[in-house]
Amino acid sequence: PPSRSPPSRSPPSRSPPRPPRSPRPPPFMNHHPRRISRAMSEEELRTQCPSSSSSSSRPVPPGERPALTRLASEADYLVRGSYTVDTRDYEDHTFSGIMFDVVCKDNLPLHHMEITHVYVRGNLGPIQIFSCEDSFTSRTGYQLEGPKHCQRSQWTLRHKANYLPSPETLQEMKLDPPVQIKPGATIGLYVHSQQRGDQAIVYNNQRSEVTVEDMHFKVMSGFAHVSNRPFSPSCPWGNAWRQNREFVGRLQYRVKWKLWKPTTHDSFPAPFKRMVWTMMMCQRRRDSPLSKLPQTVLFYIVNFCSWDWAGTPEELKAIAGDHSNSAEAIKAAQEREYKEAMELREEGMRLLEGKNYAEAAEKLSEGLRLIRGGVTGERLATSIELYTSLAQCCLNIAEGNDARINENINNLPAGVRTVAFHTVRRQFLERTYAYSTRALSRLGNSDSKARAQNHFISATACLQVAELSVAAPHRVDNLRTAAVHFGKCLALDSSFTGAQDGFDRAQEALALAIRSMPHETVASDLEHDDDEEEGKKGMNAEDSDEDHQEDDSKAAEENHSDEGQHMTLDDDVE
Repeated sequence: PPSRSPPSRSPPSRSPPRPPRSPRPPPFMNHHPRRISRAMSEEELRTQCPSSSSSSSRPVPPGERPALTRLASEADYLVRGSYTVDTRDYEDHTFSGIMFDVVCKDNLPLHHMEITHVYVRGNLGPIQIFSCEDSFTSRTGYQLEGPKHCQRSQWTLRHKANYLPSPETLQEMKLDPPVQIKPGATIGLYVHSQQRGDQAIVYNNQRSEVTVEDMHFKVMSGFAHVSNRPFSPSCPWGNAWRQNREFVGRLQYRVKWKLWKPTTHDSFPAPFKRMVWTMMMCQRRRDSPLSKLPQTVLFYIVNFCSWDWAGTPEELKAIAGDHSNSAEAIKAAQEREYKEAMELREEGMRLLEGKNYAEAAEKLSEGLRLIRGGVTGERLATSIELYTSLAQCCLNIAEGNDARINENINNLPAGVRTVAFHTVRRQFLERTYAYSTRALSRLGNSDSKARAQNHFISATACLQVAELSVAAPHRVDNLRTAAVHFGKCLALDSSFTGAQDGFDRAQEALALAIRSMPHETVASDLEHDDDEEEGKKGMNAEDSDEDHQEDDSKAAEENHSDEGQHMTLDDDVE
């Protein structure tokens, strides 16, 4: 065959070189670089980050994205037992209960927090812990049922148990079920004891709007309750609630965190958002190792990152360190105040011996203010001594034994002199009874000599108030209480000077007062005759330990009333 030469081939024509292509910006940079969730389209959110409800273990149908692209919205665990917060403990007051608010902060990606334990201290007894939705000061149902802090229907019982006294150590109380709080929400907590007396639960005066806070929540100031009946709006001496008080104790809680995904990006702190932003930009750079990962895989990795892996914001570090030395500072302040109280006590006792009762009462009351609420150790012993000495000062002032007060009254016009003396005498007798019964409640069953002395002071005050009373029922009540206290004094010390004479006077005046009362009133008061018999029996036998504490509280309650003719407890004797 004829030879054929191979076809000639012309060299291929080359197109001009293309200019270098700039990296394509990620979809979340199209609109607002700092708002990732707003930049992604709805379709991308559905395909790349479906809701957590769709992330089940079912098989993936053909054409559907694998579970790797379904990002969870919240952790499937709670951080347990990792967080506790202790409040300041100045031991300003003790009484029956404390009500306060807890606010969950919204500056971190919290799904919710749960308060699991509450710790308090004091004489405790039958403890109940309640919670309510929103703040306890909110006016929900106010027009129909009154303030929320007096509405039992607005509260849920979380704990109920009986505890032995724990005046020095915080006692753990588990909430069942725990109290759950969402970010930005507020709940109310109410810790209450039905223990008789005024030493059930320790709490503070309000020193700031926020009692204590950490990165997750704030404990706010609240109300103290001075009645041993939960939610009671009143007590034997008037209003049962004291405002501007602070919770003393510890709260233990656990948290559940949100997990990162584009829709939750804004709830994370600034360092974490900067980290996500940087990783997304690196993933779009062709010369970055992260560019080898698909965006869905990168999202999946970030979804597992804790909110603080990029660092804790400085403002949160400052909050965490605010109370780091609070316990040491409070202890130093208590030691300083106790030293000042002891100096005032010594000065007051010198004035008491010199019969300057008014000046002595001023010094002793100032010393008592520095250690008010002392229920432990040397503070308890000092408070008992101060209460007893104050009762003696007030009784001497009421009996007209203070020269300075007598001079001031004598300088008044003759027309008001008698009324002024009567008013001063009644006021100081009321204070005498209040201080002596407070000393008795702190003494418990110890130091029979001091108990006998305070029973005698209480009985003397009741007897003199009965002489001032105009209304017969009030006179009878005070005389009964006087007989009971004189009987207890004789039971503790049969040779106590003046106790036998006082008991006889009280019995004689009581019989006379009952005979002078209308027949209907006497018939209605027959149920109180057991108190008189108890006073008589007290002369012959020592009362049991439990009866002493219960009867002292009953006597204090029975002798306090809102009416002008009956003895009242001043607000400052909280």
